[in-house]
Amino acid sequence: MKKAALVVVVLFALPAVAARLPQNVVPKHYRITLAPDIPTEKFSGDETIDVEIREPSTTITVNAAEIEFDDTSVTSGGRTQKAQVALNASEQTATLSVPEAVSGPASIDFKFRGKLNDKLRGFYISKTPRRKYAVTQFESTDARRAFPSFDEPALKATFDISAVIDTGDIAIGNGRMISDTPGPGEGKHTVKFAPTKPLPTYLVALLIGDFQCSDGSAGDIPIRVCATPEKVQLTHFAVDAASKELNFYNDWYGIKYPFEKLDVIGIPDFAAGAMENAAAITFRESALLVDEKSGSPAARRRVASVIAHELAHQWFGDLVTMRWWDDIWLNEGFATWMTPKAVASLNPAWSTVATDAQATGRALSSDSLTATRPIRTRVETPAEIESVFDQIAYGKSAAVLRMAESYIGPDLFRIGIRAYLTRFSYGNASAEDFWGTMTETTKQPLDRIFSSFVLQPGAPLVKVETKCEDGMTRVALSQSRFFASRDSARTSKEVWVIPVVARTLDKDSTQRFLLEQPAQTFTFSGCAPHLFLNANGRGYYRSEYAAGILGPDRQLRDALTTAEKVSLISDDWALVRGGGENVGDYLRRLETFVAERNPVIVQSTISSLASIADYLTTDTDRNAYREWVRDLLTPIAREAGWTASMTDSDETKEMRSQVLTTLAEVGNDADVKKRARELARKIIDEQSPADRQLAANILIMAAESGDAALYDEIRARAAKAKSPEEYRMYLFPLQYFTDPALVRRSLDWALSAEMRSQDRAGFIAGILSNDRARPVAWAYVKEHWSDIERLIPPFTIGRIMSSMSRACASADRDEIKAFFAAHPAAGSERSARQTLERINSCIAFHEQQAPNLATFLGASK
Repeated sequence: MKKAALVVVVLFALPAVAARLPQNVVPKHYRITLAPDIPTEKFSGDETIDVEIREPSTTITVNAAEIEFDDTSVTSGGRTQKAQVALNASEQTATLSVPEAVSGPASIDFKFRGKLNDKLRGFYISKTPRRKYAVTQFESTDARRAFPSFDEPALKATFDISAVIDTGDIAIGNGRMISDTPGPGEGKHTVKFAPTKPLPTYLVALLIGDFQCSDGSAGDIPIRVCATPEKVQLTHFAVDAASKELNFYNDWYGIKYPFEKLDVIGIPDFAAGAMENAAAITFRESALLVDEKSGSPAARRRVASVIAHELAHQWFGDLVTMRWWDDIWLNEGFATWMTPKAVASLNPAWSTVATDAQATGRALSSDSLTATRPIRTRVETPAEIESVFDQIAYGKSAAVLRMAESYIGPDLFRIGIRAYLTRFSYGNASAEDFWGTMTETTKQPLDRIFSSFVLQPGAPLVKVETKCEDGMTRVALSQSRFFASRDSARTSKEVWVIPVVARTLDKDSTQRFLLEQPAQTFTFSGCAPHLFLNANGRGYYRSEYAAGILGPDRQLRDALTTAEKVSLISDDWALVRGGGENVGDYLRRLETFVAERNPVIVQSTISSLASIADYLTTDTDRNAYREWVRDLLTPIAREAGWTASMTDSDETKEMRSQVLTTLAEVGNDADVKKRARELARKIIDEQSPADRQLAANILIMAAESGDAALYDEIRARAAKAKSPEEYRMYLFPLQYFTDPALVRRSLDWALSAEMRSQDRAGFIAGILSNDRARPVAWAYVKEHWSDIERLIPPFTIGRIMSSMSRACASADRDEIKAFFAAHPAAGSERSARQTLERINSCIAFHEQQAPNLATFLGASK
């Protein structure tokens, strides 16, 4: 699944829900008929589960939540016994009791009823202004809300599903449709799907409504991209992307796509970005639907990336499924790692080694907290399971895979991956199964490398010293755990097996080291004083160099690849945030690197420039910093201009948008702001030729000082948007108005029936992330907390909580801590600690670096 940032904050434990079922009953095959009544938002079901009962027993326990049972029986040895059903709502189980013990092959029959809920989970209602749809979302533990089941990933079985639906509607499921017959009853027809391959319950899908589809194919696999009728014209880019990326995966894996067809469906209300249901992948509309002609590069790349991620899951997760949720990285980390490969097959400019380095930097930032977690983390309850769909599962796991692949070489690594997928096809695997197979196949120490990064929390900091003697370069490396703040640092007990690929800058020779002790010394032949420790930015570690090892910045600019510069900038910024490097030295290096006008390098600096403005500047030096930012970026903005040309690369278009926005927001550039206001009027009046990516940022710039009239116009345009991208283009600026009355209007709207439930959490979080709007927004959130809990699904409400980590004052920290101690949300204590730790880190950052910034600005005048 491609999830949004689902970080949930809670300051004390909520009641636990037991997750594990007794293991004495194993499902083999499900035969399920579901009959949704969409107008009344209810459904009924008829189900038979063929099982193997390993030990004689008079009880069978299944998962069930929010289901009412009408009739239940168990058949074994030719005898059928009526079963009594005992529900346990807190444990989400139903225990069936029969008079006489059953064993061996058996079948369980259920007749049941349920509600099509409005919580974006289980079997639920999705709406457009025109009608309702019945759709499913079962990951992680919500199949039990649609039908009684053995709702655990290791209990894979085949599924034979039928749906009784209204005439005029279609049904989409995991299997291809094999029959469509009238009835039962007037105005109904029954759609039956082919039996599936073995699947866990969380990958089952059923969607019902008047969806319309565009067709494509990849070899002999038919592909449909489906949407509501009013948006089907936006599916054509996705058809092309899915076809090409599926062909890429077939070749890369060396294992043909494991299902008979591929349906890709955009759903009007969907909590996550997308979900990898086998052969029936579901998407939030903004992650799938884009105008293939007018859509911005960012929107098209987003669609290509999310499709690639979910297609990768058809092998990692669907063909081979993790045994339990503690190894969710075997799904999400692998799909995240594979995504850039498939996207590059569609458009090489959208996925490069440099963008991989940027992704590694983001993962390292999250992993630098004391409150991080190991990649494998023990989880039992549904809330605990939801909590591990985070940056560690996605970003860190992918980065560790990239590092190992770079160390042994991509061809050998792929041989190991193919062996792993072949060995465990249609079954389940653990982390040990993965790295055991990889080690056996490649003859490389991947078991030691992976286990050290999967089983330990945090990430290493590798310190480098070099010395030339006897015609050799001796490289002394030491490792310790890296922390976001030196105030959080403690004696590191973790020791990683780190595959280092180092490169000398003088002779451009590369060597591999396996750093597996707290300190080790390696050698290069010849004297090469200048060394870069992380060739192509593939390593999952921070690097800290002794003086002189990298050489002068101007020479370094020519010696490093773009990916290496991205990695170095990320490491430098982390050291600045942690107090290990002077912010003035960091800004001097940026001056050198940004001067080359490389779009990726410029993009890599933007967020740090904003953070410095937000957290380090004072009334005394704020204007001087703004002037420095203008001096740095104005030459780039003048060259880029305000209008895209036919020859502009996608990177240049994105850089233009980010540079102009930074000049306005961080540099307080009066000319840029004035021009943005002028263009905003033309965009609203549909007179501007600006591309949508720049247009969105122009509207944001105008909104920051906008009045009620502008607010009303932008909101009206959002209501009339013809595509998800256009809607987002007008939605996001509404988060940037700062007039208190307008902030409250936006929050009232977010909690009204006018806003989609999928958008509420992100929209409120965006307003809270706006420093100038936060005081009003935070007061509103506290006042309306009961409404927020009622209207926003618990597994997305955490986006609101995590946005408060942008606070940077002890008083704010104490207030946030007290409020959420009194008003706990579903989630984990770890998430709360992370939010508070980020605030503490910011406070320390200001104390350590604000004087250094003042000194730098004084010296740079």
